[in-house]
Amino acid sequence: MMGRGFILDDFGHAFVASQESVRFGLTHASGGPYYAPVAYGSFKIDWILWGARPFPWAVSNLLLHIANTWLLYFLARGLWRSPTAGWWAGFGFALLFPANVVAVMWIATRGHLIAAMFYLAAMIGALWFARTDRFENRAAAAVVAFAVLSMFAKESGVTVLGAIAIVIFYERRRQGRRVISTAFITLFTVLFAVLLIYLGLRANSEAISINFSGGPISYALSPGVFWENLLTYGWRTYGLLAFVAVAVAVSIHLRCLRPSLGSLTKDDVLLAVMLFAVAIAPFILLRKQPGIYSYLPGISAALLLGAIASALYQSTSGAQSGFVPVTLTPIIFVVVAYVVLTVQDSRKWIQLAEINTAVLKQIAAQQPRVKPNTFIVLSYAEIDRRNRFPEGFGDWCFPWALRVLYMDRTLDGEIIRKGESYSTADKSSEIHFSFIGGDTATVVKIGKS
Repeated sequence: MMGRGFILDDFGHAFVASQESVRFGLTHASGGPYYAPVAYGSFKIDWILWGARPFPWAVSNLLLHIANTWLLYFLARGLWRSPTAGWWAGFGFALLFPANVVAVMWIATRGHLIAAMFYLAAMIGALWFARTDRFENRAAAAVVAFAVLSMFAKESGVTVLGAIAIVIFYERRRQGRRVISTAFITLFTVLFAVLLIYLGLRANSEAISINFSGGPISYALSPGVFWENLLTYGWRTYGLLAFVAVAVAVSIHLRCLRPSLGSLTKDDVLLAVMLFAVAIAPFILLRKQPGIYSYLPGISAALLLGAIASALYQSTSGAQSGFVPVTLTPIIFVVVAYVVLTVQDSRKWIQLAEINTAVLKQIAAQQPRVKPNTFIVLSYAEIDRRNRFPEGFGDWCFPWALRVLYMDRTLDGEIIRKGESYSTADKSSEIHFSFIGGDTATVVKIGKS
């Protein structure tokens, strides 16, 4: 279902990857208002390998998502020394929608996937650091390396410092060891130094600054926004996986066993809650609620599901009961329901991508070449919104799509409703197209000046 075309911010990332130098990508916000040089590097590699073909770019997202699922498996397995915990944590994370859909279908969200990947790796390294004495320096070096990569992949990666501290605190408290040690202080001194370097580079990268001005990307100091976001992201993570946990318990009960959470501790729950609070912090006061914002917080919910499932299965150990496939019915029912919802959500992205692809192909067919400094207008009727046009280009991505189409940074353009006014600024020439919706998306060239 993925890779049907570029949508929204995909065009900006593709153009910057094709045109800007590596030095630019490492020092400037690229493809959008955010400073994410590691993500830029991955887009650069995709452009070199595949050019403007969207499917391989989407495959990169899918592989990152699969890698995150496996890393979560290893983290949960390591935390509770239980393959069952690891399996259910990874499986639950893979079921979370709309985060899983957006992560793969929307190529521009790659920064979130890479940040999550190194976030998880840093937490695995933190668990190693908390348990080892002999290889403490190696573990610390791994933690720092992964944390740096997470920070520089996406702004939300800066919260990895809190996640590392929580994992170390949880593990050493469980062992009855002193949490604060010389090595711990050294580790976090280095991490905070790296954070300061990151913030300094970001401040000079032309990335959007943290603000409360009420613009399109700003924080709102509002209890209403806080609680609405908390409920939204809580539902998309803990709410969805709660049904999986209940299905596991019912499945065990159908085997005539008595499921129990006796081995689940308060510290296990507190670990998940604290990791959720840290991961959700960058998004909790933003008015926008895109599905990808629940991707990183979904890690904590999946970890709790793993701990709960492990406790449920441990409580039945030694019981005499034969396995009957019908006892899996509750689990299968929940999984099928989530798969159906995932497919339905994916269809929206397919429609947007296919319309974008059709529009750009028809523009290129009717206007194979354009002069530099040209302004292209695409008008549409209000009724076309029924076909989700121009949702796939958003409010500001059409010019980037044109630049990718013609590989010319001097081009500009705008999508307008028919009869709406527009300004070509200082562009020397203008081309006008009209979008006609219906069963097929049709673009007609209607003027040139």
